[in-house]
Amino acid sequence: MRQEILEGIRRHVQSLEGLEHVQILEIAPGHAKIAWDVHPSALNLYGNLHGGLIFALCDMAAGMATYAYEVSNVTQQGCIHFIKSVNSGKLYVQADAVHKGSRTVIHHVGVTTPEGKVVADATFTMFLFDPV
Repeated sequence: MRQEILEGIRRHVQSLEGLEHVQILEIAPGHAKIAWDVHPSALNLYGNLHGGLIFALCDMAAGMATYAYEVSNVTQQGCIHFIKSVNSGKLYVQADAVHKGSRTVIHHVGVTTPEGKVVADATFTMFLFDPV
């Protein structure tokens, strides 16, 4: 493999930081809204917010909204559509349950800018364990 290709591949391995600064804005059973300021260390090699970090924010919001039902849970499935790239500013992530069954909760999760522009749209299925 050519050296410049190998170096380009290695640049995809990154340390993503800043999730510990999530702000919880709203919590209710089946609903969570969080905010996060884009951290420069969370940008990908193209200078945009790393998609894995956006996915993680959606996963956190869905887990919080499910936990508010007072039941422990894990992510069973997540599907995300990246719509707009961002490289700075604040993001809002909102999870709302669209179905709650005996073993799963399905959430619609939206990621927006303060101006209301959609950054990502996702669906998460959370598997329910025991009451907490």
